[in-house]
Amino acid sequence: MSTSILLSLSLCSVFLFPLMAQPLSLGLSIMLSTMLLCLLVGLYLSSWYGYILFLIYVGGLLVMFAYVAALSPNVLFGGATPLIFLVAAQLFLPLILFFSTFSDLSQLSPLPGDQEAYMVLKTSGLELVSPSLISILIGLGLVLLINLVVVVKICYYQHSTLRPYNLV
Repeated sequence: MSTSILLSLSLCSVFLFPLMAQPLSLGLSIMLSTMLLCLLVGLYLSSWYGYILFLIYVGGLLVMFAYVAALSPNVLFGGATPLIFLVAAQLFLPLILFFSTFSDLSQLSPLPGDQEAYMVLKTSGLELVSPSLISILIGLGLVLLINLVVVVKICYYQHSTLRPYNLV
């Protein structure tokens, strides 16, 4: 049950990315989704891998949003449209995920009968690219791609100091 709640929260925070128009709110949303995805990775794979992944994401966020926040103009925060979307999605996603087959962690074990081989696989770090857990790796890649698209959209949409200067 806790995995379905974590998964639904992380999906809601990822789906909020395109609705954010200010760099600070986008940074908070990315930080929340990073924390939730790293908790999921820590539950499924190993806690050290989730911790290392969290440190890498936070380091990248600090660098990326330092540049974006310095270059974008000050914009007032708008209405509560993303909050309404988050509440509505949070009501339905846990129900959908609760009734799916993904709610049981024992089904995700790549080698259910051979625990010794699974422990060797787990300590070597190869379980991330195993066929049963490849969706986590693809999900993390998609989150990075969505982050890139949203940051480019914010920088282009605001017409901030990234536009070329006309020296006349």
